[in-house]
Amino acid sequence: MKNPLIMRGSPLLFLLLAGVCVAGYRPVIIVHGIFDGPKQFEKLRNFICKVHPGTEVTVIDLYNNLASMKPMWKQVQGFREAIGPIMRRAPDGIHLLCFSQGGLICRALLSTTPNHNVNTFISLSSPIAGQFGAWRDNFLRLKKLVLIGGPDDGVITPWQSSLFGFFDCNENVVEMRNQEFYKNDTFGLKTLDTRGKVSVCVQSGVKHVTWHSNYTVFMNCIEKWLT
Repeated sequence: MKNPLIMRGSPLLFLLLAGVCVAGYRPVIIVHGIFDGPKQFEKLRNFICKVHPGTEVTVIDLYNNLASMKPMWKQVQGFREAIGPIMRRAPDGIHLLCFSQGGLICRALLSTTPNHNVNTFISLSSPIAGQFGAWRDNFLRLKKLVLIGGPDDGVITPWQSSLFGFFDCNENVVEMRNQEFYKNDTFGLKTLDTRGKVSVCVQSGVKHVTWHSNYTVFMNCIEKWLT
């Protein structure tokens, strides 16, 4: 009986407590993949809101469906313009959760956005090892890099590309730490890994189009990084 009386008698206290709840989680920005849009990410958004109530979750409504085939650098520019205001409203930083082609867009966005405040970049079944460039300084601003993929994806080839692995000239898969760009620390991946800031989560039995709607994937690979 005491708690309800305290809440009714102390509206300011109630507001402060509510504010602490909302402020406890950084905003999450979701970037969809090819032929996707916000509609496909309602389950993932609901997962986050259920487990971390009060979290500001934004699924960027841009380059949806067939428009996702437009030139990548044009998309990067558009997503940067959409995400910029959210970053500026979040002094403690944001989390980027990017699926499939969205992972490549987010990677390019990070490389071309000096002084970004992305705390955690979660790459969800994205062919992240497909290309790389000189984005070392911006990359090393990350507090956490989360790489998620699995052997039953069926689209990402090789599936280890989700984890910065890729084929050699004989089409044998070379895992991340044996890649030349890792050993040479070309864009800071080795440095980030040495700092203990790289997390890898492998989930079997998940098809490419179901990663973002799979609650087990969310709880095992994503949830704990969205604080």
